[in-house]
Amino acid sequence: MISVGTTLRCSDNSGGILIKCIKIYKRKRKGFIGDKILAVISTYNPKKKLKKGEMHKVIIIRTKFKTKVNNSYYTFSDNAGIILNKKNLPIASRLFGCSIRLMRLYNRKVFLLLPYIV
Repeated sequence: MISVGTTLRCSDNSGGILIKCIKIYKRKRKGFIGDKILAVISTYNPKKKLKKGEMHKVIIIRTKFKTKVNNSYYTFSDNAGIILNKKNLPIASRLFGCSIRLMRLYNRKVFLLLPYIV
């Protein structure tokens, strides 16, 4: 579960390292896998074009919270998200880590770029 103030890892090569959630779209308190949030970049790679303090939409791909999908429970070791542009497409060209198969319903482009699907 992602709430306001939660720090997530940026799981792509866009330039952000750590991002902090400041708003959750379409939910009141908690965000789960596949939800879109508004986040601010707190730690970044200086060689990339993203800078500290910029706000971007982010889609959540992994959470530490136990998620039930098709009578199976999934837990991941970290909270992670992918930075999106204004057209809800990933800014980055590569994504890292794994996510659940249900991501194909939320964002097809993100699902196709993910290297591992559980």
